[in-house]
Amino acid sequence: MRGVPRVGRVLDLLGLLLFSGGGGLFAWAWSGFLAVSDYQASPDDPPWAAVRMADGYWRLQKVSVALMVAGVGVFVLAWWTARRVRRSSAQDEATTT
Repeated sequence: MRGVPRVGRVLDLLGLLLFSGGGGLFAWAWSGFLAVSDYQASPDDPPWAAVRMADGYWRLQKVSVALMVAGVGVFVLAWWTARRVRRSSAQDEATTT
C-alpha cells in the first residue's frame, strides 16, 4: 500500500490547525461564559455591560464552532484526495500489468 500523498498531509495539517484553533476558542468562550455570572459592573460601565460581555462570548463560540466544522471539512477533503490518488495509482498499475 502506498503512503499518503503530500497534499493529503498538508490538508491534514490545515484541518488540524483549524480544528484545534476552534477548540481553543471554544474553551476561551466557555470560560468567559463562566466569568459572566461573577461580573460586577463598575459605575462607569455602560448599561447592560454584562449582557454585552455575554454576547461577545456567544459570538466567539459561534466562530469557534465554524472553525471546527471547517476543520472536519478539510479532514474529509484530505481523505477524499488521498483516496482518489490511491485509486488512480491502482488503476495505472492494473493497466501496466
